[in-house]
Amino acid sequence: METIQAKRELGEGRWDRALKRKMTELSVADNYDDAKHEWIATGEVWWSGNDEMPEWVANAQMGQGKCLCGHIVVYHFQIENTENGVIECVGSDHINTYLIMRAIAEELGMPTDTITDEQIQEWIDVRTKSMKAEAWWKSNGVGFEMMFDAVKEIDLHFNIRTGDEYYDPETERWKTKALLRKRSEGKYGQSNYKMASVVWRWNHPDNPKAQINTTGFPNDNLMKDLSLLFITRQQKVEQLKEYKAFKEERIAEIAERKRLEAERRENRRIVREAEEAERLRIYNLPENVEKRRLEAIEIARRREEQRRINEQLRLEREERQRRKEIAKATMQVGVLSNHNEDFENLCGYYGIPVFDDSFAGNDWEREFLASVKSQMLKDKPMSDRQLNTLKRILDLENATLKQMNYLRALGYEGNDEITKREASRLINEMQE
Repeated sequence: METIQAKRELGEGRWDRALKRKMTELSVADNYDDAKHEWIATGEVWWSGNDEMPEWVANAQMGQGKCLCGHIVVYHFQIENTENGVIECVGSDHINTYLIMRAIAEELGMPTDTITDEQIQEWIDVRTKSMKAEAWWKSNGVGFEMMFDAVKEIDLHFNIRTGDEYYDPETERWKTKALLRKRSEGKYGQSNYKMASVVWRWNHPDNPKAQINTTGFPNDNLMKDLSLLFITRQQKVEQLKEYKAFKEERIAEIAERKRLEAERRENRRIVREAEEAERLRIYNLPENVEKRRLEAIEIARRREEQRRINEQLRLEREERQRRKEIAKATMQVGVLSNHNEDFENLCGYYGIPVFDDSFAGNDWEREFLASVKSQMLKDKPMSDRQLNTLKRILDLENATLKQMNYLRALGYEGNDEITKREASRLINEMQE
């Protein structure tokens, strides 16, 4: 394909001089320096390989296939004299920069001296893209499509790089994910050459720069790789067939195994349902119904008997516990009721009154007093904690300042030398 680049100015060569003369003859001005400012590139382009020739090419002075200068051309660019309306065409060698700069300036509303070469080249590329693509497809389209269709499947299978592992439920195996290779590796044509995917570069839907959408036809590197893949495809085709056959066989084996498993499950279900139906038939026979009724009566009788026995056992346990507690309380009362000289001396030693059962306010206090008395009679010293608890039970601790203040607030006028227990009793009585 021809690369089109605009000249900044026409030179003094044969064809450049001929174009200057022709443009001046068709202009209002009588010299080229003034006449060139009358002309502008319109943006219309036609390729000579296109069957439908536009009128502006057919009506040009030189006709189809020639520039206004007389030189043979393939690409025809339309130019217009803005002073007298003359339409002509020039070839790719003579679509000079000034003609394009004036077109860009008028289109974008900007001074011509601020227009860059990149803008000029973009203007050319945009207007020749579809034309070039059409020319390429007319010349090479049939061969390209034949080769591409022949290799696209093996390209997607072989021109890959490996990714992460994943489980394939179709084959029930762990596989390495295949990712299309987007960049080639190694040198072209050598044994270590790893080709970038042809499909990825040409028309893969995930590729935003796919050549089918950018240039409209494959570039040289893609065509080289496509040709190489096409002429070396036979071995890869056989390998792909073997892979497909192995995969299909594996899938068929899995399908057959699942079919047999499903068949076995269905057979087991049928057997279970038959067994259940038979069990229900036997269960509902009249003799079995009567048997179950008698069994239910017997079970109810046994349960009632067991309940009665359990209730009797419970009452007996409660009676034994009651007798045990009575014996324990009697023993404690006996311990607390019997005094001797040693006990009285020990009470004097600890500064407590000689206590008996009457000092106990509840069962726990009675048990505690009996325990402490037995300990004292065995000549075992009391701990501070035991002594403090004993004094509290024996009501030896003086009322607190807080208790006395509260009593006075309630109207108490008696003696201040009272115990905590007495103070609590008085507070309750006065509150009531």
